[in-house]
Amino acid sequence: MDFDIIDKLVLDVVECVKTDENDLNAGVDFAVEFSGKNGITSDYLLKLAKLCDSKKMFEEEYIFMKACATLTEGTMRVEAYFLSGVLAYFIGQKLQALQEFEEVLRLDPEHVNALCNQGIVYTELGQVARAKNNYVRALALDPGNVSTHCNYGNFFYGLGKIGEAEKEFKKVLELDPAHANTHSNYANLLLELGRPEEAEAHYKKVLELVPGHVATHYNYAGLLKETGRQEEAEEHYREVLKRSPGHTKTHCNYANLLADAGRFEEASTHYRLALRLDSNDADTHCNYGQLFFNFGHYREAEAHFKKALELDPCHVQALCNYGNMLKKLGLFARAEDKYRKALAQDPDNVYACYSYSMFLFKLERVDEAKEHYSKALASDPFPVFI
Repeated sequence: MDFDIIDKLVLDVVECVKTDENDLNAGVDFAVEFSGKNGITSDYLLKLAKLCDSKKMFEEEYIFMKACATLTEGTMRVEAYFLSGVLAYFIGQKLQALQEFEEVLRLDPEHVNALCNQGIVYTELGQVARAKNNYVRALALDPGNVSTHCNYGNFFYGLGKIGEAEKEFKKVLELDPAHANTHSNYANLLLELGRPEEAEAHYKKVLELVPGHVATHYNYAGLLKETGRQEEAEEHYREVLKRSPGHTKTHCNYANLLADAGRFEEASTHYRLALRLDSNDADTHCNYGQLFFNFGHYREAEAHFKKALELDPCHVQALCNYGNMLKKLGLFARAEDKYRKALAQDPDNVYACYSYSMFLFKLERVDEAKEHYSKALASDPFPVFI
């Protein structure tokens, strides 16, 4: 093999990606034509694809894999198209991924993994009926396919069909008791069903199987925080950040935990890190503002409340927290305006009803206060607010 020719192919493909990484078809066409003219085999294109994978050059990997699929025959062609679809999905080219999986199914109508992966893409594109049809077809071909049952469960879970999702998750764990991702997803579902003890057992199982499972550490921390086990929650937030220092939601939620514990400096550090990663997160600005308010730093609190409302004018908690601060400062007209705006967005919001009732009690507007307080209790008999 003439390595100068190979170098030229690779460099020109890299240039194609730089020119337009959102449309890789020109790169594929070039790689196919160049390979044909210069006698570069499909096997060698596959080697180039694997080399690109090792260097995390995923767009280039897609081009070489698709060129390989175009130039080869038989089983290798089917699998190369399938991997092209996986790569297209991975780099965010969902419509292209659908086309690749469709070609797989044209060549092999019983390719279960292509049916399943195409179902995932259809789901993300909102084509629910097509997605369900794919999963049904895949399970008819291979009733014991763990991956299909797992993704079918995720499909139902995303649609809010909890019973069907639970059935699929149970089936996965019956077929493969060590399937960590399903234990994790099932735990999340159990939390929604109000079954925290069962959820905790599944989170623990995941971490026994995969100690570094980031999503599970994060979700388990949330469960522990909600059940008052703050020290344990903190351990799991730290585990997430050890493995994924840029996990924005963990910085924010860990900061919330630290704020609740009165650890101002530590909480502030994590809010700042979260905002460095995503400066346009209204929830983080709202929570950081509340931290400043709790410690009497009203100017900084107001800046963050305003920023949260600039990003999301309908942010109920930010409106209420801002209202609470204005009430504290004696700016009652402005405070009431914030409470009313919050209730206009969500008339039954417990926090908004409660906050406004406390404001009204302070102004001795007792009948109005009782009305909103009763409304808060009707939604939650045991509201807990700071």
